[in-house]
Amino acid sequence: MNPVDAGSGRYPAGSLLAEMRDALRSAPPVARGGPFPDAWWQHLARRGMLGVGFDAGGRAARADWPGIAALAGVISHESAHLGLALAWLMNEMLGRFVLGPFLANEDECALLRLMAEGRKIVALAISEPNVGAHPKLLQCSARRHDGQWLLDGEKSYASNGPAADAFVVIATTGEHMGRKQFDAFLVDADARGLNRTHAGAAAVLPPLGHCGLSLVACPVADVRRLGAFGNAFDMIAKPMRALEDSLLAGATVGTMRAQLEGLTRGKRGANPTPETVEGLGALRLELQAIETLATECARELGRHGPGERLADLNAGVRIVLQRWQDSCEAVATALGDPAPEFLDLASDVRAVLGIARRVSEARHMKAGIRMVSLKGTS
Repeated sequence: MNPVDAGSGRYPAGSLLAEMRDALRSAPPVARGGPFPDAWWQHLARRGMLGVGFDAGGRAARADWPGIAALAGVISHESAHLGLALAWLMNEMLGRFVLGPFLANEDECALLRLMAEGRKIVALAISEPNVGAHPKLLQCSARRHDGQWLLDGEKSYASNGPAADAFVVIATTGEHMGRKQFDAFLVDADARGLNRTHAGAAAVLPPLGHCGLSLVACPVADVRRLGAFGNAFDMIAKPMRALEDSLLAGATVGTMRAQLEGLTRGKRGANPTPETVEGLGALRLELQAIETLATECARELGRHGPGERLADLNAGVRIVLQRWQDSCEAVATALGDPAPEFLDLASDVRAVLGIARRVSEARHMKAGIRMVSLKGTS
């Protein structure tokens, strides 16, 4: 069973935050519309800022979930690229939650060390074209053949996919009592029968890259089937949504800080009106409160794991983030034409808030139904 967060709270992030800031301030510049930033990634690896959230090569994790969320906020703030923060988060999430608990032998565990050294990038492939990640609609399948598995199907929108050296692919492997069973397979990017395809959507959160996959009789050794046999959707795919949302909240707050600082710099020494000063101050105080909420999401993840309680908390925080962003953009418009840098940051935040929006809205409806039902009022 996937552990909640062994060691949560053991590793204070204070010194790590300073190390990350220092590493980022000496990192190579990253072009917003360019490819995956290999030089930037290797710089973070040399500074020991990759793989801080999982055990690798005999080195224990240096950050728990709250620490990982805080570090993602530093990346998005210092780099002014929310996409870089998400690329880094995917590395930490997959190492800690998807790979670490399920890798079975020494050769496979070496993958975690390579991820921490910046020598391997792993992407997660769950969603499929036109159906998203709905378990009843997923069609990618895996079947046994001559002592191995053959994977067939398509995947879409794998974050870090264009640069990935391997993919964790979620595929159906059977059915039990009318319900699909799923397994997770670690597939090398150069495996026979695997081809990368266009993500099927406009690029968002640059320079983070996305791609789809086409799998045609793609052979995978049985030892590369990860644990939780037959239950990979419930153990990996489903909780990843709540896990990613809780950590992205910290990264989003970092970007919001960068937005607000940009607006403030533009008004220093310009004798702004009292209304402008009050508006900026209100945004700052509200953002401090939101930062506390985002931290609580990560702490909830560390205490209880990515369950229903965390998913509800994430949905509520998303509403608050959306309202703050609306207010910030309204203030920016009132101050005049926003700078291109502000618009880029705002676009990043909007993109993150649009991820799995329907899932969040469905949770709003579910909460409302509970409130108005007879059971909810008893």
